[in-house]
Amino acid sequence: MAGMETDAAVLAKEASNFERISGELQAIMGAVDATAAGLKPAWQGDSGGAAQLAIARYQEAAQTQRTLLDEISMNIHGSGTDYTATDTDQASAVQAAMKDMGI
Repeated sequence: MAGMETDAAVLAKEASNFERISGELQAIMGAVDATAAGLKPAWQGDSGGAAQLAIARYQEAAQTQRTLLDEISMNIHGSGTDYTATDTDQASAVQAAMKDMGI
């Protein structure tokens, strides 16, 4: 059976990529808000109301996506940290057992 191998540095790098994407999405959300605010005075009647509802739905969906990206990042960071700690603990246990056996 093959053992599990991971590279905590790679995990941290990829987690940072998710954080970067989340930040970029936040910037896009701000740009959408600014554009929508500029158009708000021109939006009239039912079409204006529909446009405002669409913007609100977009912002809600984008915020959900940001939350999920942040959660993915935290999980990846946690996995790398947990793996490194477990690997270190197991290496110490093996070294202690070998020392006890006089190896």
